[in-house]
Amino acid sequence: MFNQSKLLLLSLVLFSSSGCSISINVNKKLSPPADTKWVNIEVRNSSQYTKPFPLEVRYISYECKKKRISGFDGSVITEPSYNVIGIPMQQVSGDTWKAKVAKTGGGSCKWTLSAVNLGIEYIDAIHLGKGLVPGTAVGVALAFDNDASRNGKYRSVQGDLKLSPKYYPYITE
Repeated sequence: MFNQSKLLLLSLVLFSSSGCSISINVNKKLSPPADTKWVNIEVRNSSQYTKPFPLEVRYISYECKKKRISGFDGSVITEPSYNVIGIPMQQVSGDTWKAKVAKTGGGSCKWTLSAVNLGIEYIDAIHLGKGLVPGTAVGVALAFDNDASRNGKYRSVQGDLKLSPKYYPYITE
């Protein structure tokens, strides 16, 4: 009898808490239209010990909204959906890597480009010392709309953007 009560109570808790999440299946399939504009990403990687990591590309849709319940007051909040995909960088010559990103992702949700993260990571640290293991990658985030740049840490650029930062290893013991 006691085990049945536990099971009934557990079932009741699980059943009642399942209503806290509002889920709508969003079609995340991209199909850029033929006339879409493209963003060409090029990374020059002059070190044999590093390589560009795959682009993290975020698209946003104002057509296919998602709903969530506010933890503050329990109200239902409707907001845009996001679609994050990885795009591998392709090595086109010794130290040059490239990728193309569609500005309009299309599809039934009318995905549009919101942000791109790119950068490099160490693949081998042997040249820096014995027994060292590569750590985290370094990179840059590019915002393509007001949603991605809402934290105010971006500057506006028109046309081509050329970044040429120098990265130095940081060794911790």
